[in-house]
Amino acid sequence: MPARTQITTKTTWPEGVIARYLTVGGATVDVTYTSHSGWLTATCSGCGQIERTETYGFIYDTPEQEAERVEKALPESRELAQSHAEKCRAVPRPVGE
Repeated sequence: MPARTQITTKTTWPEGVIARYLTVGGATVDVTYTSHSGWLTATCSGCGQIERTETYGFIYDTPEQEAERVEKALPESRELAQSHAEKCRAVPRPVGE
C-alpha cells in the first residue's frame, strides 16, 4: 500500500487573528477580537458570513478582566467558526475584493 502524503503550507495569520479554521472550499474562518466593541467575530474569507459573540466587556475593564472575558467567550466563538467551516464550500475570494 502506498504511503500517504500530507501537504502542509506554512502561512502567517493576519494580525489580530486568534483562531483560524479551514473551510471545505479552502477558504478560512478567522476569529478576531475588537476591544472597543467587546465582540469576538468569526469571518469567512469565502462566503463572507460573519458570526459575532458578545464578551460582555465594559470600557473600564482592566486588561486582565478583558482577557478573562475573552477567554470565557472564546469557546462559543470557536464553535460557531468551526461549524461554519465544516459546511462552507465557497472558495477564497481573490485578494482585494
